[in-house]
Amino acid sequence: QEEDHGLKDIDAKEKEEDKDQSLDWMYGPSHLQKFVEEMNRLDPTRKGKMRIARANRRAMKLLESAEPWTTGDKVILGAVLIQMLLEVAKVSFPGQRGRKPAFEYEKIWMGDKKLVGYITMNDNLYKRFVEDKFSSMDAFTTRHKPMVVPPREWVGPNEGGYMLLQTEFMRAHGCQVQKSALEEADLRTVMDGLNVLGKVPWAINKKILDVAQKCWDEGISLGDIPSRTDFELPPMPIRPDGEHVDYVSADGEFRRYREALPKYRRVYQRNMDLRSLRCSALLKLNQAHQFKDFEKIYFPYNVDFRGRAYPVPPHLSNIGSDLCRGVLTFAESKPLGPKGLYWMKVHLANLAGNDKITFDQRAEFTENNMDNVRAAVEDPFGENRWWMSLDDPFQALATCHEIVNAIDSGDPENYKSSLPVHMDGSCNGLQHYAALGRDRVGGKAVNLCSYDVPQDVYSGVMREVIKRVAEEAERLLDIDPTRDDLTKAEREALANNRAAKLTNGLIDRGVVKRTVMTSVYGVTYIGAKKQIQEKIEEKLEAKGYDIDEMDNEIYAACGYLARVTMDVMGDLFTGARQTMNWLATCARLISSQGTPVAW
Repeated sequence: QEEDHGLKDIDAKEKEEDKDQSLDWMYGPSHLQKFVEEMNRLDPTRKGKMRIARANRRAMKLLESAEPWTTGDKVILGAVLIQMLLEVAKVSFPGQRGRKPAFEYEKIWMGDKKLVGYITMNDNLYKRFVEDKFSSMDAFTTRHKPMVVPPREWVGPNEGGYMLLQTEFMRAHGCQVQKSALEEADLRTVMDGLNVLGKVPWAINKKILDVAQKCWDEGISLGDIPSRTDFELPPMPIRPDGEHVDYVSADGEFRRYREALPKYRRVYQRNMDLRSLRCSALLKLNQAHQFKDFEKIYFPYNVDFRGRAYPVPPHLSNIGSDLCRGVLTFAESKPLGPKGLYWMKVHLANLAGNDKITFDQRAEFTENNMDNVRAAVEDPFGENRWWMSLDDPFQALATCHEIVNAIDSGDPENYKSSLPVHMDGSCNGLQHYAALGRDRVGGKAVNLCSYDVPQDVYSGVMREVIKRVAEEAERLLDIDPTRDDLTKAEREALANNRAAKLTNGLIDRGVVKRTVMTSVYGVTYIGAKKQIQEKIEEKLEAKGYDIDEMDNEIYAACGYLARVTMDVMGDLFTGARQTMNWLATCARLISSQGTPVAW
C-alpha cells in the first residue's frame, strides 16, 4: 500500500511538471522508441512501475493531442509496431514442432542493385485464413462496414456518418490545407447530397450471393472470384557472389541470373496478386453473409479531395466491383412502369458488353437471347453457362432473374422490381473538358451531342493508333542496323520500326482505353507505357510468346505505343488539351505565389 501511495505522489508531481511542457519532444524518433523500450521493461520493481506509468501517460497525452502527426512520425511508430509484431506473433500447427513466426521480413532483389523489403505471412497461416473464409478475423478485418440503421446526418467536417466511429467528411489524407478550407467553407449543399445518398436502403440479393459462394467453394474462377491455384513458381535464382577469378564464368553466371530473375519475379508477383484477390473476394462474400438477413442496410458516404462522393465501407458497397453490385439490391421495390422492362433489357446488353449500339438494338439483343436468359435463371451451373461469358456476370445474372420474373408476372408494368440499373458517362474527364471549352468536336466524341448510335471515344483513338502503327510497320527503312556510326535519329527510326512490327495486329480498344481515360487526369508517359505494357504482354503470352525472353523488346515497343497514343490524343482532342494547358498555367502561376489552387 505504501508503494502504491508513493507511486501516486510521484505521478501527481510528474503530471504538474508535464503541464507546461510542449508536446514537440514527443514526436522525435528517439522518444517513440523510448516509449516502446519502457513498456517492454516489465520489471516488477518500483522503478519499473514508474517507467511504465510514465510511458502510458505520455502515450495517452500524445494520442489525445490535437497536434497533427507528420508522415515521419507515423512511419517511425508504424515501423516499431511492425517490429514488435514480427517478434511476438507466433503460430503452431498440427504435425509441426515448435512455434513458427506468423510473419517474416525478407528482402528480394528487384534488379542487379536494388533490394526491396517485404513482410510475408506464414503459408500455413494464410491457408488457414482462406479455408475458414476469414470468419475468425471478422472483428479485425475492417472497422467500416455497412450500417443497419440510417447514418448520422453530416453537420460538420467531423460530425456525421457512423454512430460511434469517427469518420472524416473529406478524405484529405492528412492535408491540413484541405482541412482548414473545410472549416471555412459552406458545405450545406454537399452535406445534403451525402445525407440523401446515405439514407437509401439496400439489401443483399441472396440468390446471387449463393451463386457467388458456390463459385468460390467449387473453385470456379469467374469475375471477381479468382483462381484458388497458384502459378507454378520457378526456383528463386541465386545472385552470384562475384568472387570468380575467371571473368568469362562470372559474366555467364550474371547473365543467367539476370535472365532468370524477371521470370521468377513475374510469377511471384502473379501469385501475390492472386492472394490479394482471394482475400478481397472473401472479405466481400463474408460481409454479404453477415448482412444478408437484415431487411435494410445503409452505406454512409463521404467525399474525396476532388469532391467525388463514395461509400465509406471499403469492401462491400454499391459502387464496388461486379460481385458487389451483383449481390446488392434496393431494399424498396417500385413498379417498372411503361418502359422499365425495356431499360432492363438494355441494361443486360450493356452488362454483356454490347453497349456501342442503339438502345433498341440492345433491347433486341436481350430478346434474341431469352433462351439463354431463362437457362441462367433455372440452372446457373447447368450445361448452358452463357451468363458466365458476359463482361459483368454477377450483375447480368441478377438482371436475368428480374427480366424473367417481370415477364412471368403477366403484368410487367406493375411488377415491383428492386434491381439497380447503373449508368455511366463516356470518359467523364473529357466530357468536362469538352463542356468547359464548348468543344463541339470533343463533345461529339464523348456523347455530349445527341446521336442515335453512341460514340465511342476509345474506339476512335484505337483506329487512329492502329493506322499509324500499321503505316510504320510497313515502312521500309534504308538503314543498315549493323553500322557502328548510326546517328541518334537513325537509331530511333529503327527502334520505332521494330516496335511497330511487334505491336501491329495486337492493338484493340482495351490497349488504349486506360491511357485515354487517364490522359485528362495528367497521366505521364511512364504511366501510359505501364498501362499499355500490361495489355500487350497478355496478348503476346496468349499467342505463345515467351514474354520473359522478350522483356527488353516489349518494354521498348510499349514506350513507342504510349507515345503514339498520346500524340493521337493531342491531335484528336485539341480543345481539351488547350483547356488543360490553360488550367496548368493558372495553377503554376498561383502556386508560384505560395498559394494553393482553390475554388
